[in-house]
Amino acid sequence: MESRIPEEIIDEVRLRTDILAVISEYVTVQRKGKTYLGLCPFHAEKTPSFTVTPEKQIFYCFGCHTGGNVFVFLMKKENWTFMDTLKYLAEKAGITLPERTLSPQEREAKERQKRWEEIHDWAANYFNEILLASPEGEPGRQYFVKRGIEEETIRDFRLGYAPDRWDGLLMALEARGVSARELSDAGLVLERAKAEGKYYDRFRNRVIFSILDARGRPVGFGGRVMDDSLPKYLNSPETEFFSKGRHLYGMHKAHQGLRAEGYALLAEGYMDVIALHKAGFYNAVASLGTALTKYQAKLLRRYTQKVVIVYDSDAAGTQAALRAAEILLAEGLRAEILHLEGAKDPDEFLKAQGKDAFKDSLTQTQTYVEFKYRILAQGRSALNIQEKAELVAKLAPDIGKVKSPVEREGYERFLSQELGLSLEAVQREIAVKGTTKPKKAQQPEYLPPQQDIYVKNRDNIIRYVNPHEYPVVEHPTVSLGVYRAERNILRLILEDISRLERVNQILGEDFCQIPEHQAILHRIREGNTTDVLHLSLNLNEEAQTNLASLLSEEVDPSKPERLLDDCIKVICDARDEEQIEELQVRMAASERSGDMIAALALLREIGERLKRGE
Repeated sequence: MESRIPEEIIDEVRLRTDILAVISEYVTVQRKGKTYLGLCPFHAEKTPSFTVTPEKQIFYCFGCHTGGNVFVFLMKKENWTFMDTLKYLAEKAGITLPERTLSPQEREAKERQKRWEEIHDWAANYFNEILLASPEGEPGRQYFVKRGIEEETIRDFRLGYAPDRWDGLLMALEARGVSARELSDAGLVLERAKAEGKYYDRFRNRVIFSILDARGRPVGFGGRVMDDSLPKYLNSPETEFFSKGRHLYGMHKAHQGLRAEGYALLAEGYMDVIALHKAGFYNAVASLGTALTKYQAKLLRRYTQKVVIVYDSDAAGTQAALRAAEILLAEGLRAEILHLEGAKDPDEFLKAQGKDAFKDSLTQTQTYVEFKYRILAQGRSALNIQEKAELVAKLAPDIGKVKSPVEREGYERFLSQELGLSLEAVQREIAVKGTTKPKKAQQPEYLPPQQDIYVKNRDNIIRYVNPHEYPVVEHPTVSLGVYRAERNILRLILEDISRLERVNQILGEDFCQIPEHQAILHRIREGNTTDVLHLSLNLNEEAQTNLASLLSEEVDPSKPERLLDDCIKVICDARDEEQIEELQVRMAASERSGDMIAALALLREIGERLKRGE
């Protein structure tokens, strides 16, 4: 686990960091009164809605409702952990962070990890330098020139070339003090079968694709031959520190594009991702040439809720797309499939038809159910009744899993029209064939925040989560009036903490129904302060966004005490209404059970409350 840094040191880093200076390295902002305004780096927009308030050391976007302090900004923008961000800002501020004393086992594991990262970084540099500067790299350079790959892309993706030698990498890294045994453990060299203690390079005469994690660090390699020899691709083996199924190729470049575009383009191959990025589709990633795993789906879900699968258009690619969609749907993601016409893969399509044609094709994506139907019905010009029934039965389990009634009916109508059957018949068939044995509910571990709109008697409070722990939090139904009242009370307390005592006396300490509001209130009480720097400490991402939103709102300064009283009354009235509703429920239950004495007593209590105006 990461070291626990004392709050006072985190506060010191925050106090010595100018949020405007940090954000200005990423966003061009212009002063507008006490705030600075610019185009949001987290979503595509043409009209500036991204604000920075140096006085309060917060940022907030009125378009995508993302906000927080400087830590939140860097964590989102660079995809860093909190500790990574803290170390970066501390170094810039000239502050030395204390380090927790590690156990011998922890120290050994940390050293192994550090050494592994160091070796892979040196290996990536070796392959890259051979490709760019060595005469031995000429075959690789010719290959990438033919594929239309320029030097900038080679550097961005840390592409390389493994020369046609048995010991090129081995000798280069041994010169840096890396032993053959270390290279073997990292999967970069192999031991000769008939010569114990003798090793040779795993990658030879291949162009090299460095597999980089989301922070741009090499974690493995993929080597591709430049002719038709086999195996076509050779990948780093599974090790203690590397598993193909836990990484996505191109994520080091795509994590910002995923948030900006609102969806991911999921391809199969390295060159597909590179070609898509080169064409300006910066939200493209690939599953490292293997079947998509649930870990990769979870990784995608950290950034987006929608994935467009753009696998190869051959039979194998089609089946892989169906399997990938199933995994994405199981992990709570929306999956759509793009079938490219006239090309085998995105790389070939872009070369033949261009980026505008590809952009147009994105309007022709199909849902998983539609795509699966097309595959099942492919080549059948006319279906008999039995074949139609079989098609509906095959798709029923997939449609039965759809939670949205509107989306489910949409699929049912789609099948009805495609097969020439009545909607009622299709719905009855799906009702029977689409039911499955109940399983333990598996909620999505992450749903991105949406706009703050709360409507009475609708379950529209968004599931918010800690971005690092991903727990599922169920929110109560909250009326719009109560939601606004909570926000106004918090805003008034942030302006004058002396109002907190009156709120405590009337509403109690835990009156907020919105968890993020309650978290902010808890921080105010805990530190007996409304200082923004202190409040944002230890708040999760969504609470920080709410805090930034509160502080960014324009508030009418006239009659604040009257506004406070009105908001307190709204919450009190809502509580009374809930209590009356609860009494009504209990009365109905008593009537159903035949206990008329209890029912009459509850009726009298309801009447008394209504008479008192409660």
